[in-house]
Amino acid sequence: MRARTCGGALVLALVGCGGFDNGDLRTGVVRGRVLGAESGVARVNVMGDSELRATVGSDGRFELAGVPARALELFVVASRTQAARTTVMAQGARVTDVGDIQGKPGAFLTVRVRDEQGAIPPDVEVELRGTGEDRAKVDTSSGEVRLGPLPAGCYALEVKADDLEDVETEVCVREGEERVQPITLPADDDGGGDDDGGSDDHGGRDGG
Repeated sequence: MRARTCGGALVLALVGCGGFDNGDLRTGVVRGRVLGAESGVARVNVMGDSELRATVGSDGRFELAGVPARALELFVVASRTQAARTTVMAQGARVTDVGDIQGKPGAFLTVRVRDEQGAIPPDVEVELRGTGEDRAKVDTSSGEVRLGPLPAGCYALEVKADDLEDVETEVCVREGEERVQPITLPADDDGGGDDDGGSDDHGGRDGG
């Protein structure tokens, strides 16, 4: 009798027989193709959510599962020199095909880090938040690290080092730009960064 009831009333069947899944309605799949994708380099992720990322196949195709049903932006690295950002309206419980994505000449950002005395701090890590890039180590001999390729746009840059205050600042780059961003890390008077929950009065200092 239950089977006949579920088969005869579509809405009730979906609700009562397990075919209606609220979780599925909140997320969907986004897929597409990156033109000129370089094997082993190309990747795609959702801006602001580094966990939502996918590698790109040899044919340039990618698929992101579990994408929230909302307007969002994809961060795309096509090759060692090209990248793109593209907006998409992801649909819940559906596959959204964004079609072909053409990479453009990417920008490269060189982050140059010093302390307040002008010395190169040890063990400095740099991150562009929400891009899916891993934290990058600053070279201890030059005090620099080069990030890219980056699509044109603005990014939240975070710089950390032991026994110094963290610095966060916004950096904007143009298509194909080579930019140097100087950062000065202030002394940590508390000896522990922001781990004690205190405010960071130097969060916007960028030394430039």
